[in-house]
This record gives sequence, C-alpha cells and structure tokens, in this order.
Amino acid sequence: MRVGINGYGRIGRAIHRISEKTRAFDVVVVNDINPDNNNLAYLLQYDTTYGRFDHSVESDDNHIKYDGKSISVFHEENVLDVPWDDFNVDIVIESSGVLNNLNAIKESDDVGVKHFIVTNAQNDGVKPIIFGVNEHEFIPSEHKILSSSICDTISLSPIIKILEQNNHVLGGFLTTLHPWLSYQNLLDGPSVSWSQPGDIYSHYSLGRSSVGTLIPKSTSAINAADHVFPGVSSKLQSFSYRVPTSIVSSAVLIVEMENEVNLELLIEEFEKVEATQKYTVIQNTEEPLISADYIGIDASVIIDHRWTKVENKKLLKLVYWYDNEWGYSSRVVDMVDMISGHYK
Repeated sequence: MRVGINGYGRIGRAIHRISEKTRAFDVVVVNDINPDNNNLAYLLQYDTTYGRFDHSVESDDNHIKYDGKSISVFHEENVLDVPWDDFNVDIVIESSGVLNNLNAIKESDDVGVKHFIVTNAQNDGVKPIIFGVNEHEFIPSEHKILSSSICDTISLSPIIKILEQNNHVLGGFLTTLHPWLSYQNLLDGPSVSWSQPGDIYSHYSLGRSSVGTLIPKSTSAINAADHVFPGVSSKLQSFSYRVPTSIVSSAVLIVEMENEVNLELLIEEFEKVEATQKYTVIQNTEEPLISADYIGIDASVIIDHRWTKVENKKLLKLVYWYDNEWGYSSRVVDMVDMISGHYK
C-alpha cells in the first residue's frame, strides 16, 4: 500500500517510524502546516521519547529523503487540497486531529484514494475499528472512512470484551492517568483547542501549568467505547488526571460483575487471548515495572496482574498500562495491514 500522512505531529511521525520498522507500507506523501521541511526532517530524525530514527534523513524544498526514498511534502491546511491521487496514494492517514479535516473528508465524494484512516475521531459517519473487538466488521465497499478511535479506548475495549464474554459487567469506574499533551502550557494560560484552532477549552484547569501538577479532567474513553459497545456509557463512568510525564498512560478499572469471578480462570483467559491474537493487542505481566519500562511497547494494553484483585466475589479491579503514542500508532499501522489484506 502507498500511504499518505496528513498531520506530521507526534502520531504521524510515530506511524511513519513504525511503518519503517515493520516494512508495513510505503509513506509516499506527507502534508503538514509546518512550512519548514528541514524541521520536519529533523523531527523525524531525532525524538526525545523514542530516540534517533534508524536512517539518515535529508530534505529539500519539496521532499524528505532517506535511504534512496523521496517523500513528497506539502503544506496545505485542508487535507483535500493535497493531490494524493497524483502519487497513487491508496490510504490517507488523517492524523492532524483538526476537526475541519474530518468534516472535509466526510463531505467529499472522491479524491482518488481507497480509504481514509482518521485518528482520534469519535464522530458519526466514520467506522471505528478497535483491534481485539470489531476488526472483523470491516467491509471495504462500505467503509471508506475508518476511525482508529483514541488511545484510552483501544486499551479499555478489548478488556471489556473479554469480561463481557465470560461474565456480565453491571457497572463501574475507570480512572486514567494520561501524560501531558502538546497543547498544554508550561505556565498558566488559556487552554487552546487542538482540534478546533482558535477555540478555548471551557475546562480552564487544562490551561494551568502542566509541570509538577496533577490536573483533573473528564475523559471521553467511555463515550468512545460506546461506538463499539452500545450502552456501555450507561454502566461505566470515567475520570482522568493529566499527569506531568511525557509518555505512557496507566488506568485503574473497577467493575462490579453479575456473577462471581474466578480470578485464576480470568487471568488464564487474558493469557489465552494474548497467545492466539493476530495483532499485538493485549499483553499480560506481573513484573514490577514503572511507566518508563513501557515506552515503545506496541501493545494496545498491558495488564499488570500484580494488582488484579477481586473483593466480595464480584468486585473486580484491573490495573493496566499503554504507550499512548507508540501503542496507539501501532494499531493504525495494523489497520493499513488489515485493509491491504482485502485487496490482495
């Protein structure tokens, strides 16, 4: 597959790096509003979180180059203003996070590509695909626009599916601890929206200094899961802290089950899924690790069974981790693989 990336930020570059590691597809076009190609090449080459790119990157006015590859670069605000079809692009990954780009894609008739994959989208009119839950529902002729959902939801949803298959969730609470994001401030100020440039978030606390503070906030993890588990938002409530670290999220899920929980059998079920899954969705661990140890792990979710507990036979607690950039981006790469399998 020939792939174009629209929005060359944290997620766009992670997708590019993973595709090179796995040889999953060819990135042939990049579009980003940053007008400095030298800077785009620099940011691909050097990354504070994930280290140096495995290739020596160069650039000119219109390209990023490495290892004999030449990737065409554009700087359009609107995703549809990029001539994707001139480069025989099969799939465009819309990773800018800008709502106007999603709306433009939904309103377009045909721009010459087979599919769009939209990151962080939870809107009607796109087909959410969450690996370990509903990837089998993809129908190429019907689903031109796919959503890779959000990192919090792709980690939670495979767990919910396993719990529901073996028991029934009556209700519960999810608390996530999410690293800071690029739109946050070093010093107090307005919290500027990323998805809708120019807007100010109404939850002003997000504009406070992200350094050395815990910022309580709402999270859309459960609402996004509603797209693949209709009604789950009426049973589960979610809450989040934005924490002063750069990468790797953690979460605590506490649920009441309808039937008694056999802890040993439940853990065996999680391990069985890990052993038989096609894509790296679930991992299990009991190692005494910290968040930094999960940097660059490509799983959607790593369940830390040191803390898997049952109280009063039906109250279950799970603690899990996920690299909110690398793990999430790995599933986007898997989505390209899934799509390509339908065209072979």
